[in-house]
Amino acid sequence: MPITHLTDFSDRLSPMLVKELRQGMRARSFTLLFLVFQILLGTILLTASAVSSSDSAGSFASGVIFTMFAIAALFIQPMRGITALSTEITGNTIEMMVLTRLNASRIVFGKWIAIVSQTGLILITIIPYLILRYFFGGMILLGELVFLALIFLSSMSLTAIMVGFSGTNAKLIRSIPILGVVVLINVIPSLLFRGGFNTFMTACTMSDWDSLLGVVAYICFIAYLGWCALSHGISSIAPAAENHSTLRRLIALGLVCITAAIGFFYKVDAHIPPIMFAIILLPATLTALTEPSFLLPPVYKPFLKRGLIGRIASVFLLPGWPTGVIYTTLLIVISVMGIAGTSTRTPAGVINDEYWTVSLALTGGILLPALLSAYFSKQETRRFTNFMIFLLASVVLTIIPTMFTDMYHHPSYLWLLIWNPPICMPMLSNGDIDKSHLLTTVMTVDLIILFLLLVTAIRAFRGYREIMLQAEQELAPPAAS
Repeated sequence: MPITHLTDFSDRLSPMLVKELRQGMRARSFTLLFLVFQILLGTILLTASAVSSSDSAGSFASGVIFTMFAIAALFIQPMRGITALSTEITGNTIEMMVLTRLNASRIVFGKWIAIVSQTGLILITIIPYLILRYFFGGMILLGELVFLALIFLSSMSLTAIMVGFSGTNAKLIRSIPILGVVVLINVIPSLLFRGGFNTFMTACTMSDWDSLLGVVAYICFIAYLGWCALSHGISSIAPAAENHSTLRRLIALGLVCITAAIGFFYKVDAHIPPIMFAIILLPATLTALTEPSFLLPPVYKPFLKRGLIGRIASVFLLPGWPTGVIYTTLLIVISVMGIAGTSTRTPAGVINDEYWTVSLALTGGILLPALLSAYFSKQETRRFTNFMIFLLASVVLTIIPTMFTDMYHHPSYLWLLIWNPPICMPMLSNGDIDKSHLLTTVMTVDLIILFLLLVTAIRAFRGYREIMLQAEQELAPPAAS
């Protein structure tokens, strides 16, 4: 009887995944990374005991392993996804892929899984070095394994963010996530080589509830960000007839309602709900406020079939930035109610004027670029790019004036930029500014921006009427002859 062996990928795998894996494994970038990683890691570990004392040789060896793997998994590998979708868009190959019955989801997930699989291969090659590190002594086995897994999961999330952003036209916008990656790369060595190695690894063992909740919360956080990024990438290349917005908005709305309920009915740390709201709202509102306003009858028909409830839900859940503005307003209202509910169950002063000012300044920092993008985006496909450009401009108009006013000791000049809500955050550090007056001002500015944004969205939403009427006519029963 002949012995069969695996000679090729299974036919059950996605063709996009197989294609990306073959190209990725043969690429010089991955081959060089793999070889250099092995050579450097082996050389450094073999000399670790010589350059470090016997008591710290184990922690030094672990620090080297984790730092090298973090550089490969959190920086180099995610960078390979920065052009994953843009190359297909510029090469006009998306339509050809669709003809092969590959939908947008399979294309994006195939590219993401291919890069993650290569990162997993690098992770597997670390096992022999961990065995060598065991003989140095002092190994916190569970903690180091958990930390290694967290690096890999973080790599999966960062790769998803890069792949999701790669569908953007502007190269500058696609490079924005690199800043977060660079910060993360700088944080890990400081945790491992500045005296906190054993403490950090002990926390990763999840021996108490605080560390367990911290690890679980971090995993949920990166999983949510990664899913939002991939969903955004899918929407950027999907045909207008595919609706990927409704599910994304429903999930974010459910998470916001759950967070608000926790603040209302359970006594939790007053700082936790606002942070959770910020994590949920940032990707949800960013995608909702920048979606192209293309609507086709097949997208609206599922809402019509659900009667009055479906019609009301369509105002919030239909794809496009006009409904995204109304949806964002709903999320903001629920979040404000949740924070207010939390403040009633916590000691006075925990959520004070400064806390509300920062929250409203961050909210206005998202609404202002959305308003400018709504007015100045002539092409629907460039709405996300324009939003990010206006957002960067808002950040620059916050940082540079603050530096000048600190240099010349004239913080009162910052009031000239009060129309830019993020400017309120550096103004809080000035003891001469009345905090309650600043809170009233930023609240007024936010309400004005939100009102103008709603007016613009309602006007744009009227353009959906013809499509809605067409969908209603298609669903209407034929008249009896």
